[in-house]
Amino acid sequence: MQSLLHPELTYIVRGVLFDVRQQLTMTLPESYFQEAVAIGLEEAGIPCQSEKEFEVRYRGVPVGRYRVDLWVDNGRLLLELKVAPELLPLHQAQAISYLKVTDADLALLVNFGEMPLGIQTLPNLLRQKRPQFQWHPRSFADDPEMLYPELVGRLLSALYRVHFELGPGFLHQVYRRATMVELRKQEISFRYLKTLPVYYHAHYLGDQPVRLIVVEDVILLATVAVKEVDDLMRYQFRARMREQQTKLGIIANFHYEKLDVIFQKELGED
Repeated sequence: MQSLLHPELTYIVRGVLFDVRQQLTMTLPESYFQEAVAIGLEEAGIPCQSEKEFEVRYRGVPVGRYRVDLWVDNGRLLLELKVAPELLPLHQAQAISYLKVTDADLALLVNFGEMPLGIQTLPNLLRQKRPQFQWHPRSFADDPEMLYPELVGRLLSALYRVHFELGPGFLHQVYRRATMVELRKQEISFRYLKTLPVYYHAHYLGDQPVRLIVVEDVILLATVAVKEVDDLMRYQFRARMREQQTKLGIIANFHYEKLDVIFQKELGED
């Protein structure tokens, strides 16, 4: 039934997309394709807006902003453009996240980096019925060394709910703000560390941004959205754990279609 939604508009838009693909080489940056598609739509008499901004809300609370690649015909259609070897499930999950935020009728996920041109059509099925979050508490019975198991279980519930509600595709700060909203909702106390002072031989050098959350003064939490949590990030996080005297740390990576949770225990000096 996807092809029946705005068929005439979709037909014209697809024609513009194929024309852009024929005129431009696939090695160009995404911004070139975005501008070319906008020009093509304007020439075809289709109103569109590049980088239209939307407010991202979590539990009714504003947590950040998101910009649509191309907002077409007042939200009848949004275009999410990629230049990648292939379209992945992650790209589809991101487009669905953007449908949630914008409430557009339809999303076209377009990849100019593959042959032939990759196009996926995604109708906004979330209007009909949004799935409900269901949490199955994780058991730590097989890990007797897990610190603060009851608190960790509650914290994981909060993190997975944030990922479930928002999906992938947003910046770090969106997930961090949403996490703090959820922690308040679940009555889990925390402190937000925006910056930390830097000293040398007791001399104050300035403040360094850290953007971390200390949960009930015992767990250090980092909420990120990166392709990989590398060794340098882990090392820096361990240093922050020592500074805050927390024995357990959690890095929650919201980048992918499934939440990646990394536990970090303080084992002493490296």
